Amino acid sequence: MKCLIKLPFAVLALCLAIPATRAQEAGTPPPPPPPPKGEHAEHQKSPHGDGLRYLTEKLTLTVEQQAKIKPILDERKKAMEALRADSTLDKDAKWAKTAEIFKSHQAQIRALLTPEQQKIFDELRPMRGPGGPGNHGPGGPGEPPKPPQE
Repeated sequence: MKCLIKLPFAVLALCLAIPATRAQEAGTPPPPPPPPKGEHAEHQKSPHGDGLRYLTEKLTLTVEQQAKIKPILDERKKAMEALRADSTLDKDAKWAKTAEIFKSHQAQIRALLTPEQQKIFDELRPMRGPGGPGNHGPGGPGEPPKPPQE
């Protein structure tokens, strides 16, 4: 008889414990994504890569150049975020605007570089921005980037 009295209390305790266990599971953050692999992994460390670190490594930027380039990259990031959030533009208009943003910011960065750095930067340009390898825009995966329209 005592077992029959204890059974409802045991079931009640179990029912109260299950939601608490699930709350703990929900509060656990998911594991971080695996590191990117492939040809352009250095560009994929964050949504837009760490552009300043990448340029510093590839171009051997001075501290002064880094200080001048960082705000340009920050502005480009803000412009791209605003463009992605703009639901009034269609896909083609967004690609055109993206190309415009990259071209403008690349020109600003290039102006801060030495002639030797500019040569290296020009070789890097097809690998970045819309239409470059590794992107799924104009030029797409496996296709050469579209030539610059100057």
